[in-house]
Amino acid sequence: MKKGILLKGLIGMLLLFPLYSQAITLSAYIQVKQLLTQDNPANKQLESVTQAYLNGIANGFNFYAVSVRLHNEGNDFKPLYCPPKKVEQNGDFMAKHIDAYLDKYPIAKQKYKDTSIELVYIAALQDAYPCDK
Repeated sequence: MKKGILLKGLIGMLLLFPLYSQAITLSAYIQVKQLLTQDNPANKQLESVTQAYLNGIANGFNFYAVSVRLHNEGNDFKPLYCPPKKVEQNGDFMAKHIDAYLDKYPIAKQKYKDTSIELVYIAALQDAYPCDK
């Protein structure tokens, strides 16, 4: 029993190393989400690392949105997406939007499978918060 748990934990860590040492792809994101649905004690650590990774990305997008709003008022700059002013992005927000985008456009799973999750997130945000101005 312990050997199986140890082996699964080791496999999980081996999957995580390449995923979190560089930008992860959409296919890796989907794979990690599938792993997290399994009943496995090692998933607590996988979930924590995944949440920290997604929170870091989402925080960067928060800074982008605030910076764009502050530095481009009154000029013709068009941002990548236009969220409401009170939106605070975090890992859960990011996953929710990516998952909704993939549900809306199922072909995206195959089309963007080797694309970094950050670029898929931008597409999801553009779909959810288009700039109509």
